[in-house]
Amino acid sequence: MMKFIKILKKNWVLGLLGGAYLIIYLWQVQIGGFLAQESVQNLIGGAIYQGWLGLVDYLSAHVLFCLVPAFFIAGAINSLIDSQSVLKYLSGKTKKWLAYLIAVTAGFLIEVCSCTILPLFAGIWKKGAGLGIAITLLYAGPAFNIVTIILTGQRIGWEFSMVRFVLSVAFAVLVGLIMEVVFGSGKEDGSFQIVAQDTNKLKGSKNAWLWGTMLAILVVGTAPISNNLRYVLILPLVFLQLIMTFSWLSKEKKNAWWEETIKFVNQIVPLLLIGVFFAAAITHLIPEEQFQALASQNNLLTNFVAVMFGGLAYFPALVEVPIAENFMKLGMDKGPLMAYMLADPVLSLQGLLVIRKLIGTKKMLVYAGAIVVLTTLAGFIYGFI
Repeated sequence: MMKFIKILKKNWVLGLLGGAYLIIYLWQVQIGGFLAQESVQNLIGGAIYQGWLGLVDYLSAHVLFCLVPAFFIAGAINSLIDSQSVLKYLSGKTKKWLAYLIAVTAGFLIEVCSCTILPLFAGIWKKGAGLGIAITLLYAGPAFNIVTIILTGQRIGWEFSMVRFVLSVAFAVLVGLIMEVVFGSGKEDGSFQIVAQDTNKLKGSKNAWLWGTMLAILVVGTAPISNNLRYVLILPLVFLQLIMTFSWLSKEKKNAWWEETIKFVNQIVPLLLIGVFFAAAITHLIPEEQFQALASQNNLLTNFVAVMFGGLAYFPALVEVPIAENFMKLGMDKGPLMAYMLADPVLSLQGLLVIRKLIGTKKMLVYAGAIVVLTTLAGFIYGFI
């Protein structure tokens, strides 16, 4: 009994998600009908009803085939790829172009939010990464990862998601270079702690098959095909993935993969569901005509306001996506929408206060200013394309 309670306590988000699915599929019509009644709407407001509809749509259409595979890939990246051994190549002894490339790659692999990246940024800078390279990692960490790309593609559009990804990668490097040009490399001691290599990892064809199947599941799950065809294609892939996982990976690796996946789910899913609910509810309360009059224009002012909103109204990781989706439904132009989504993950008031303490006021102001200028211009230009 105690063991069952420990398992339940450890995986409570999965239980919550399962319960939500059960409620939706068993009582979706009854609950929706109850909330749609005029007397009930007058009592609790149309906002809660819209929040409920937003949750139903999100859980029904986007989680199972979209986020679940993405979470498993994120967990595999964190557990099966030795990220720490990548970070040691960010020292001053590495060629500059290679160090920046590794910083961007490490930012993609580490899968962190804008708060979690701060101590890692401080650590690699003090160990000799150089200011520009460390800033690139600071930007890249929260700006883009596999879950962000997939969720943005599913909710807002794949063309928009790819442009966001490319611009985020470019800006991560560009902001780092700007900081290095203005302030120099700023290296501390030029050394890194030696990190032990993982000798117990898959190599060659086995590694290719394991990762290839994971990506195939994600591609099929998000492809614009009918659900019947999706099930036919995805079930054999899942079966193959299970066989490879249990045949090729050690018990320690399997446990580490599961632990990292669950950790990621626990960190993201509750905030994401809350964000989806409140995004839909708040959108219902925003005067549509006034919002469209302001946000439907693509000019430098509206893009600047969108960037400032993303920086001041901080949202947890990935919550900016449902917020942006509802802005889009209200008529926000794609330019300010892009500016907001580029700025929100990397620019926050509390984050800047910590960065100021780590690197000083001047460096913090240049860092924030570069982000504001680049994201504002990017949104403005994207709005005309």
